[in-house]
Amino acid sequence: MQTITRRLAQLLHASNPADIPPHVLHEAKRALVNWIGAAVGGCRDDGVKLALETISEFAGREQATVIGHRLRLDSLNAALVNGISSNILDFDDTHARIVVHPTASIACALLALSEARRFSGVDFLHGLVLGIEVECRLLDPRVAEYKFGWSPTTSVAALGAAAACSRVLRLTEQQIAWALGIAATQASGLRETGGSMSKAFNAGHAARCGLTAALLAARGFTGAETALEGPKGFISAFGEPREVETIIEDWGDTYHLELNTYKAFPCGIVAHPAICGCLELHAQGIRSDVIEAVQLTVHPMAKRLTGRKRPVAPLDAKLSVYHAAAAALVYGRVNVKEFSARCITDPAVVHLRDKISVVVNERYARDEAEVELKLTGGRAVKTHIDHAIGSLERPMSDAALNEKLRSLAEDVLTADEISELLARLWSLDRAEDASAIARAAVSASI
Repeated sequence: MQTITRRLAQLLHASNPADIPPHVLHEAKRALVNWIGAAVGGCRDDGVKLALETISEFAGREQATVIGHRLRLDSLNAALVNGISSNILDFDDTHARIVVHPTASIACALLALSEARRFSGVDFLHGLVLGIEVECRLLDPRVAEYKFGWSPTTSVAALGAAAACSRVLRLTEQQIAWALGIAATQASGLRETGGSMSKAFNAGHAARCGLTAALLAARGFTGAETALEGPKGFISAFGEPREVETIIEDWGDTYHLELNTYKAFPCGIVAHPAICGCLELHAQGIRSDVIEAVQLTVHPMAKRLTGRKRPVAPLDAKLSVYHAAAAALVYGRVNVKEFSARCITDPAVVHLRDKISVVVNERYARDEAEVELKLTGGRAVKTHIDHAIGSLERPMSDAALNEKLRSLAEDVLTADEISELLARLWSLDRAEDASAIARAAVSASI
């Protein structure tokens, strides 16, 4: 009887681009627009600069693009650095039902591979769809009760990247099973890294691990064929197994990319409903100097994951619903600059942050919140957000994703270069050479 790991490899090997419905391929392009926007926007961050300075001293031959930089690295380290850039702003896409940011690690591995091993744009998209499917199926709560001290995204991202790279490399079923096994033994990532540069390192590390796994398997390097379901395998190491067969059930009937969402704000997604409420009240003309108290009613996960009352650094502030709400009420916007050190220490933001209380409502959905303000003179106003912007019920349009990329890339690429990058992304399914998007992510004027 075949193992779950081997049967998953069989499904991956048998899949073809023609199997993927057009609307799913379109969603894959939306995911790429969102991902590369976040990566270009984050490419000049201090964490990325430190990683580049360190790695370039030891890197191998110049094979692959570092997004937003003229410097090129070997493919494995390019995947690492681009993964850091992709995650550092906390602008990742997010699966609506499963706690995972699905695209960054897979896309970074595929991008680096595309410059070393030529393949088409439709192969890139196909690999991305399959990689995301593997990630999300592994994290399905029916499969296991996971110990989420581990980072959900990065614990499965290496496996998703390995699956994607294995497929575009046309590996055999046996080699794909090995690649999954090699990736599984590299799975890692701690939630405790939140608020530090290491959180973004996790995404890059997973990209490099997945690419390494596929390249090793292609050479005949073996991996355990029970790496996922074995008594000492991935699932048992990260949690308590449940219905492990769920990983391969109903393969191809639906796709997890259909449940992908995109962030309107660069911070923990569970804080977004509260931000929407605060922005709505600001738009009504309410200003922070008349606010006596703020009560945020949120889903339990919002307080658990973004409950940092007094953040001290930009990465820390991205995990603070208190800071995000205060910034929204003070400035009437929540973009990248609202998480800068200057904003965190702005007296108006600090003063309002201390007036915010957070109440949990167990019945709320993850994208639901209520914001109530007590104003000078005793008046109270409140607003209820049923669904945050960017949720499945209030999705970002293609045009909004384009504008998001433009705003994130404006300090890195020229307007014409941004337009060229967008054109290449939206037409990727017709491109003979997928690596063209890597070249379009670097400015000629650098």
